[in-house]
Amino acid sequence: MLFKHIATFATFALGAISAIAVPTVNTNTAELVKRDQPQSIPQIFAGATTSLTPLTQELQGLGPNDLTEARISPIVGSITVILDEVIADVKLLVGQEAAIVLATVDGTAIVALHDLAIIVSELVHLILTAIGVVLSLLSAHPIAAGAAIRALLFQVGQLVGTVVITVIQVVGVLLPGLQAAIVVLLGDVQLIIIQLGLTLLGGLLGIL
Repeated sequence: MLFKHIATFATFALGAISAIAVPTVNTNTAELVKRDQPQSIPQIFAGATTSLTPLTQELQGLGPNDLTEARISPIVGSITVILDEVIADVKLLVGQEAAIVLATVDGTAIVALHDLAIIVSELVHLILTAIGVVLSLLSAHPIAAGAAIRALLFQVGQLVGTVVITVIQVVGVLLPGLQAAIVVLLGDVQLIIIQLGLTLLGGLLGIL
């Protein structure tokens, strides 16, 4: 009888020890770490492009009757918010290793110099092309509000320049030659840069 009580107690004790000894494993730990990790340049730009595309399409779809500060200012304001977020997100990558800064959108590889230059230049083209459409409208239909609208477009253009410069500053150490690679891809928007007097982009291209 005593042996039976001892055996029962031993079984209970071992069960209790096992329950204490085995830690609870958080299967979401890797996912949590991944979410806390800063986005890479390609990931940041992919998200921004998705958000910016409908706004740039809206600018490109404007007609002569839409050339008012009240109509254009909200679109420009939304674009500005997105670009400010891009700049802030890129700055978070300062001091990070290449595997984080240059990770592809799916995170499975590191983006090459030329591919990153394309990613950056495509965002520049997306916005400046839309700006160019509005500038052409203003040229064809001079209005009193033209100066105010041009000022709005100038602010966006300068912010685009800040985005590019910030990327170059953050990534330049990891990918020397990035600025030169981007400049080569921006030749077809030089006229828009000159028309608006975008000194930041113009300075990078050596045309202002």
